[in-house]
Amino acid sequence: MSAQRLLSQRLERYKQLERRQKRSFDLISNLRLVVVIAGIAAAAMAGYTGTIRQAVYTGLPFLLVFIYLIYKHRQVEDRLNTAGRMAKINQDYLDRLNGDWVQFTDQGLEFADFDHPYSNDLNIFGPKSLFQWLSIAQTYLGRQQLQQLLAHPPRDIDAILARQRAVKELAGRLDFCQGLECRGLITPEAGRNPEKLVAYAGERPNLGKLIKVIRWLPILTAASWALYFGQVISLQIPVILLLLQGLIVLFTYKSVGAPLHRVYSFQKSLQSYRNMLELIEQEPWETTYLSSLQAELFEKSESASKAMQQLERISGSIDMNRSMFYLIINVGLLWDMQCFVRLAAWKSRYGNRVGRWLDIIGTMEALCSLAVIAHIHPDWAYPEIQDQGQRITARGLGHPLLHPEKCVHNDIDIDNYSCIVTGSNMSGKSTWLRSIGINLVLAYAGAPVCAERFTCSLMDIYTSMEIQDDLIEGVSTFYAELKRINMILEHSCRGEPMIYLIDEIFRGTNSLDRITGAQVVLRQLSQNGAIGLISTHDFELCDLEKELGATFKNYHFQEQYVKGGIEFDYKLRPGRCNTSNARYLMKMVGIDIS
Repeated sequence: MSAQRLLSQRLERYKQLERRQKRSFDLISNLRLVVVIAGIAAAAMAGYTGTIRQAVYTGLPFLLVFIYLIYKHRQVEDRLNTAGRMAKINQDYLDRLNGDWVQFTDQGLEFADFDHPYSNDLNIFGPKSLFQWLSIAQTYLGRQQLQQLLAHPPRDIDAILARQRAVKELAGRLDFCQGLECRGLITPEAGRNPEKLVAYAGERPNLGKLIKVIRWLPILTAASWALYFGQVISLQIPVILLLLQGLIVLFTYKSVGAPLHRVYSFQKSLQSYRNMLELIEQEPWETTYLSSLQAELFEKSESASKAMQQLERISGSIDMNRSMFYLIINVGLLWDMQCFVRLAAWKSRYGNRVGRWLDIIGTMEALCSLAVIAHIHPDWAYPEIQDQGQRITARGLGHPLLHPEKCVHNDIDIDNYSCIVTGSNMSGKSTWLRSIGINLVLAYAGAPVCAERFTCSLMDIYTSMEIQDDLIEGVSTFYAELKRINMILEHSCRGEPMIYLIDEIFRGTNSLDRITGAQVVLRQLSQNGAIGLISTHDFELCDLEKELGATFKNYHFQEQYVKGGIEFDYKLRPGRCNTSNARYLMKMVGIDIS
């Protein structure tokens, strides 16, 4: 079954489920109203014709039914919201497949970095970016870890292959991946930075013996009131004890209330964390990497989700301070202190593990984001990674962000040499360079790539493509490009495996200086052992193939003129381009230079 058909079926199934749950939701809402009206009427009639006791007895069954309906209503509401979220998730998957993903709100814009070796030129973050296309991460750490995989993947072939095997397993677990995203969507609060929660949980609680004794004072106070009503002791004793509790609340309000507020501020996030941990714990993993992550969520017989549920309950207890009866409850039961002691006990038991639990959630979200590619493009290849040499071999390589019907695929076989790519305007040179770069990024992250077959070495990626000036700093476009090229040259001097992608080098200066400068740069990069691709309109650079032998090869794209129009097939061909379309394009837009 095709991905399009599978996802369409899932979308329709969840839409139908959402409609059924909506009908149940509305039905229970109406039943609640009927029960309230009927109960009031019945109780009033019983009270009018009988006694107040009869009215209470008559209204009690209606009250119990009403409470039951509230419980059922919440259950249906949860199922309704879940169905709605799952429908949206499957629609998003279809939008990725159909090219409508550019409207997704999470663009990863805060990760954009113009000084990064490649992320800006390859559209890794920001509008119409790789991150926007594939990210399903809802938590702060999930987004951070996906950013790390795309922008700073560790150059460790074993780590890459471990992630790749994990992504392969997740590719066959669509329900899990969508379920994890669904649980992350329970509340937008899941996207908050949990740094304060992790820091507080890791603090060692310092409970004095006095606090441990004081927390039992409400029991003594309650017993004194019972003895007073039993006429065993005078009224002064329970009153004094109650006043003592009031003073305790007054003097400990800040020291006890501040820590409670820090946890309570994450109350909504805790529900998402607990649900996501529970899902990860229940899945029967096969790969070593995923199994090891799951194992870290268990310590003896205790699971992370159960511990998080306990913290969620403590946070729910803290919510009592929003009640209109809070002052009475807090003084009468020393409620805040009870929560404080429970929280301290929880921290002693689980606090130093919270950060790792949230890291594991983030790791799973990042891996599931990479698996999205396999879900919508199951025919894409998993790359073969080599830890030696400088090589890229691909069959049917295309740009992953292009619509499948518009994406043209080409073959490439680069083994320790560089390519000079020529072609007329709009023929596909820049897209080809980006196709190679972005697929390398996916390969090093552990994801499938847009190719039938793909083999590459571990190499550092450096690009110079989209150069921008800086008016504030007084940096021109040409000077900004010079700095970029110099960064590439400096890195090539380190002797580490490297690939460079340069689009239209030195476009901001005259032809003679541009050609001379480009030849110097390419010779130096070749001497330093770097490989790469450079696109250019300067055919003089193609002479490097003859000059430097096996270190440079020429490739080109070409156009055709059909019935007064210009057509591109975007197919890569060996050799130098022999055509130019600048004059024709000028004429097309109304600029006649004849």
